[in-house]
Amino acid sequence: MSFEKISVPSVREQFVRDIENKILSGELQIGQRLPSARDLCELMGVSLTTVSTGIAELASKGFLDVKPRGGVYVADYIQNGTPETLFAIFRYNGGHLNPHEIRSFTETRIAMDPYVVKLVSQRAPDEAIQALAEDVEKIKACAEIPEACQLVTEFYRKLYQLTDNSVFSLIYKTTAEVQKGMYALYFEKNGLDLLKSSTAGLYEALVRRDWEAAAAMAVSSMESVLCGPSAIV
Repeated sequence: MSFEKISVPSVREQFVRDIENKILSGELQIGQRLPSARDLCELMGVSLTTVSTGIAELASKGFLDVKPRGGVYVADYIQNGTPETLFAIFRYNGGHLNPHEIRSFTETRIAMDPYVVKLVSQRAPDEAIQALAEDVEKIKACAEIPEACQLVTEFYRKLYQLTDNSVFSLIYKTTAEVQKGMYALYFEKNGLDLLKSSTAGLYEALVRRDWEAAAAMAVSSMESVLCGPSAIV
């Protein structure tokens, strides 16, 4: 039996997370000036080094705009953000996205998924596609929402990996926990029948190398998150 070491954030990490959360919650508004570094030290009970390094990190992530001799301001993080900004948004509120973020994330999947299945159809060997059958059967047999979230996330992770496109694979891998959260909301409202039929249909279309049919199924599945009686936003 082995045990993992318990890891807690450093003071700097906690400072960065606290400021991120204040910005993402709207408590700190875009364009608002932060208190001085020394005031932040007193208000938050941290050292000047922690504040200085934390502000530098937040600026590199696109959350803060540091103006020499002019102060530190909340930046337009959507316009000036980085991949780290996106991950911070995903972490906010324990990884539970708000309706606007769910819509944004789903629209991104609607844009990507058709090309993903096209690449899989064009590039993946027959045996690699057929290997997805095991995942499809597990999804069909699944009766519990947590297990379904894990299974469908794994199914799409493999699908993205079969594109032989490293960027697509990394995008899905790094957003896996967010995907699970969205799936959970959807399944809690709609049950698992739509999941079972959509993944089976997508798989069958890919086996036939009919990427257009597969793309239509993928888009329809994601659009149901946003539109109609199954929508969760």
